[in-house]
Amino acid sequence: MHSSVTITRFGTRFFADKNDFNNRGSYCGTRRSIYLLNDSNTGPQSQNYDKEKRMQRNPDPYKGMSIGAGILFIATLPALLAVVLANMDAQPRQQTNLMPIGAFAQLPIVPGDEIFANTCAVCHGPQGDGVPKLGKPVRNSAFVQASTDQELFNLIANGREATDPLNTSRMPMPARGAKSLSDDDITRVIAHVRDLQDLSQPHASVEAWIAPPPTEDELALADLPGHDLFVSACSSCHGPNGEGMEGLGKPFTTSAFVQNSTDKELATMIKMGRPIWDAANTTGIDMPPKGGNPALSDDELAEIIQFIRSVGEMSPTQP
Repeated sequence: MHSSVTITRFGTRFFADKNDFNNRGSYCGTRRSIYLLNDSNTGPQSQNYDKEKRMQRNPDPYKGMSIGAGILFIATLPALLAVVLANMDAQPRQQTNLMPIGAFAQLPIVPGDEIFANTCAVCHGPQGDGVPKLGKPVRNSAFVQASTDQELFNLIANGREATDPLNTSRMPMPARGAKSLSDDDITRVIAHVRDLQDLSQPHASVEAWIAPPPTEDELALADLPGHDLFVSACSSCHGPNGEGMEGLGKPFTTSAFVQNSTDKELATMIKMGRPIWDAANTTGIDMPPKGGNPALSDDELAEIIQFIRSVGEMSPTQP
């Protein structure tokens, strides 16, 4: 029995006997070729053979295109650069608006009169005319006019203790207005105070700020624990001995609030302060938290409260 094979002749397929072609031989005739393949060499193998032949003739079909594109890019690059540079020269260059050196000085700042109103006016008056028994006048002040800017700066930055011989009112002046004013703020305040001077006018009188010598009771109070802390933090509004200041701070000598409050309640009130919108604030003056001195510790507040209670015990209580 003869086995069949596939013979391809110019794309025409037909069957033949192996013996007709001498056991897998090949026949070449004029203008035709016949390839004899056995059963295992049919179909895809012949197609792979043709593909391999094509790959040998042209391994990378895109190689020529890539080389051509590269040559074209290199050839046109100088022309492209020339067009870009010509465009840049034709357009006017814009100036960049950079902040010049010292421009921060042109930023909005708080003027000296506003700082004075928020910090100094409570003791020295809104117009700088002073508050009797509290802060001396700074308008048309002989002291201000005789002092240099540096001397005024040192005074405001360091404050003035009640025991200072130059402090004739015996009212302490808190450092930096008790509000931690910056150096720039102090400089602006000094400029504002300078504007309050009218050299054609007489100096303001300071007689109302010359306190009489301390009494024996006042000397006794000065020896009590917490006195110095009270003077530095509270006396500007409540007086050096807790007697109160009209229009500012209420007296502690006859305070029902102090008498009816626990130490804890007083400490809480001092820590929080009492703003003008508080219903219990009848003076219309803000009481700053911790008297404007945020550095006060709980132990120091306890000493102040002890002194406040001593003031009430040493003074007669009004009904």
